[in-house]
Amino acid sequence: MTDLETSVKVTQIEPKELEKIGKDFALNSRLKTMTLLYKTPDKLRVEGRSNLLGDALLIQNGASRFYAVPKLRLRKTENLKDSPLKRLSLLEYAGLLGKDTLSYMQGKFVKEDKLDGKTVAVYELTYQSENCGKSRYRLTIDPQTRIALKRVWFDGDNKIKATFLYSEPHETLPGVFLPRKCKILNAEGILAATMTYSSTKLDQGLEDALFSVTPQQ
Repeated sequence: MTDLETSVKVTQIEPKELEKIGKDFALNSRLKTMTLLYKTPDKLRVEGRSNLLGDALLIQNGASRFYAVPKLRLRKTENLKDSPLKRLSLLEYAGLLGKDTLSYMQGKFVKEDKLDGKTVAVYELTYQSENCGKSRYRLTIDPQTRIALKRVWFDGDNKIKATFLYSEPHETLPGVFLPRKCKILNAEGILAATMTYSSTKLDQGLEDALFSVTPQQ
């Protein structure tokens, strides 16, 4: 897979439970509809809209990021080389672990386990930078589809911030699977939001210009 386009919809949201995960996370999750574009290596473009925020745009190209929310008068370009905690990838958006994420994180096999009667592999994914404390992900991966079925997000104090449950995998291209649904639970295990993925397209030949990060955008 060289590029991807998919529509993301927040179909269920519990604002009070989202707030427990974090204000920034809750704000991002209020974008009810999003279009996610991805291109190798390490390029993301997310366009979203909600009644609260209006239009929003995020572009990430390697360690460079640009985001704009005109309604909130937010517009910023920044370098995240020394702030890996702020970097996003297909893992955060769609439960897919790629080489991009492993450029600033490192994985370690923990064990084989069972989830819903299926044999799965459990990994710890930690940041390569020592400035990130104990922040990490614990991933439960289906060896057959190679997507994360479960992602547990730990903060720098080793406390759970949220759990993401990916389900309904479908084969978009031979050997390439994507989930159709993601449930987000807060640290108390309470459902905070549900997202669905649809209209997925792969290997369209997306133009690099879509992922250009400049202060003038």
